Amino acid sequence: MEPHDGAQTPPTPPANGQHTSYSSDNSTVRRTNIEIRDLESQSPKTVDRNFRRFLGLSLPVPANLDDIEDDLAESEDGGPLDCQSIDDHPNGYPRLAALLNSDEDFLICRQYGFLHNRVLLYRQDELRELEQKLLVMDNITQEKDDTMLKCRMREERETDERRALINRIDDKLREYNDIVQRTRSFATLQRAMKRNHTSVWNWIHNNAPLVQAEASTFNQDRDFVAIVDAREGGWFDTLIEPALSKFGGSIGRQMFIPKHNRSSTSDKLVRLYSKRRINLFSRLIVTFLAAVLLMAPVIALFVTKERAGIKILIIFLFTLTFSVALSTCTKAKRHEVFAATVAYCAVLVVFLGNIGGPQQ
Repeated sequence: MEPHDGAQTPPTPPANGQHTSYSSDNSTVRRTNIEIRDLESQSPKTVDRNFRRFLGLSLPVPANLDDIEDDLAESEDGGPLDCQSIDDHPNGYPRLAALLNSDEDFLICRQYGFLHNRVLLYRQDELRELEQKLLVMDNITQEKDDTMLKCRMREERETDERRALINRIDDKLREYNDIVQRTRSFATLQRAMKRNHTSVWNWIHNNAPLVQAEASTFNQDRDFVAIVDAREGGWFDTLIEPALSKFGGSIGRQMFIPKHNRSSTSDKLVRLYSKRRINLFSRLIVTFLAAVLLMAPVIALFVTKERAGIKILIIFLFTLTFSVALSTCTKAKRHEVFAATVAYCAVLVVFLGNIGGPQQ
């Protein structure tokens, strides 16, 4: 797809044309009622799924493994079993909307920051002009009759010019405040990750749902923002998903892509991973790394027979590694990172003192 004139050059698709996408667990419709039979009358009764889970009651067991997987996918991912797939929609804006709706990572839009600021500057200068007119009117009125500025009713009996100007200023202030709030709301949104924008652009490039002029909107990658804030560990998840695409194979797709996501599109280049399963897998990895960061320095200090300077260096390196991992893999604030790092270092120093005491 050729870039539109004046547009930023779009990201270059991979050499092999492969496009990898990622999925969300969220859905707009969910079946929450199931049907059971009364033990005495054997008449069907509708029971809410959430109520049964609250009471700790088990759900009816499906008759075959496919039904079990479908029911598991519904309860785990929160998605409807009978929802329309991406391919059910005609190619064009309908299918593009279905793709964006299939994953929260695809919920991106243009900020139009340049246009917001142009309108903001225009409204701002309109108010400057009206402000100047009001100040000139005040000076003229003061020279003619300064009592007119002390009594609004007296002035309005003679002329309605000031009231009309004030009403115009009020209208422009509303427009100005509106554009300020809109600009602020878009400015607070996080910039869309380049990987998510590239996935959407690759799909548009490969499937051509839009004409060239309208598809060029997606070429402005630096102007796109994420509608949904990234979850905790989102940065770490972005490392896991490409690894699954490259090295996971069929086993990885079976484990991390629910059945209803696999059947949502016939495009083999689109892989809609389960956010819940990816999140669980990343939590397991982070838990393992946390245990390693705690036990590795303890073992290193215990087996090291070198002088105290080497042991202090070990504590420093592992404390630094812990602080970096906490800052990059979580959304901890600065004071939380500082407090956790101090506590981690204190544990290692106390252990060093305990193993050094008997030797001294």
